[in-house]
Amino acid sequence: MLRVDVAIPCYKYAHFLQTAVASVLMQRDAEVRVLILDDCSPDNTEEVAGRLVRHDSRVAYSRNEKNLGLVGTANRGVIDWAEADFNILLSADDALAPGALARAGAVFQAHPELGMVYGMGLVRPNNAIDGVEDQRSRTYQVISSGRFLERATTVGNPALSPAVIVRTDLQKRIGGYNPSLPHTCDMEMWMRFAAEAPVGVLKEVQAIYAEHGGNMSAGYANRSLGDSRQRIAASDEVFAKYHERFPQSTQWRAAQKRRLVDEAYWLAGQCAMEGDKAAVEICLAFAEEHFPDDWRSQAYWRFRVKEAMGKAGGDMLRRLRGDPAAPAQSNEPKVFGWWPD
Repeated sequence: MLRVDVAIPCYKYAHFLQTAVASVLMQRDAEVRVLILDDCSPDNTEEVAGRLVRHDSRVAYSRNEKNLGLVGTANRGVIDWAEADFNILLSADDALAPGALARAGAVFQAHPELGMVYGMGLVRPNNAIDGVEDQRSRTYQVISSGRFLERATTVGNPALSPAVIVRTDLQKRIGGYNPSLPHTCDMEMWMRFAAEAPVGVLKEVQAIYAEHGGNMSAGYANRSLGDSRQRIAASDEVFAKYHERFPQSTQWRAAQKRRLVDEAYWLAGQCAMEGDKAAVEICLAFAEEHFPDDWRSQAYWRFRVKEAMGKAGGDMLRRLRGDPAAPAQSNEPKVFGWWPD
């Protein structure tokens, strides 16, 4: 039977915690342990965790002596505590889909060379597992190291963290999450796993991921481009170690910068039509830093058109389209994860 340790960091998510833990304990065909890691949460995490520990001996609780942040808390779980054959890092506001461990375990059993297996993540406003069925059948592929790394570098993170299960011995060998990459430490971790071993991917939903949105503003631009900078930094970290094994990574990283700069010009255009000059300058500075010759691209000239239109043009365009001044965010669930064609 599959043995899996699940580390659940929790900070201000006590109201999600019971669902997250229950989603692990209800898994079939797997022997599980759960560790709730309280990162000095100011809410009633300790109270909720205490009830869960008393109810099921498979659940344990530990409170950090001081706030360590997500990365430090995650490493306490996956490096210091995990000892089963496999482990999962599950945020307290996420959940495993019914049957997730059985499906992943079958793939690992069929392909012992794999270092990690991931599946699709159902993105919704909360971690409720309502409506997610236990799929007894499974459809999967094995992805070569190079193909996974190319995708992660040139397009972006192929997998959501709760939908990933990894081999614990390989986890210990390649090390914990990188504290210098708080926004992309998960992607960088999957890239390290892929550099060491092939990757399995399931077409079925393996986890529920709770998404918390934000508004477009100078602050949004800073956050968005901060993520882009950390995607570049994640690739730098991985290929500083693995470049000789993957010499084509030079081309992948150039394509990554070009894509992220094009995205920065798109964001600059949106901000220009909102009249947010500060955000525009942030975007242009990013583009100049990472791909100064991109002024020849279509993305650059589309931005210049939107810049010339300005806020007045943006307002007129929205009126012509009948767009609301502040469109409501959709609560419709989305499925995220790279399924290779």
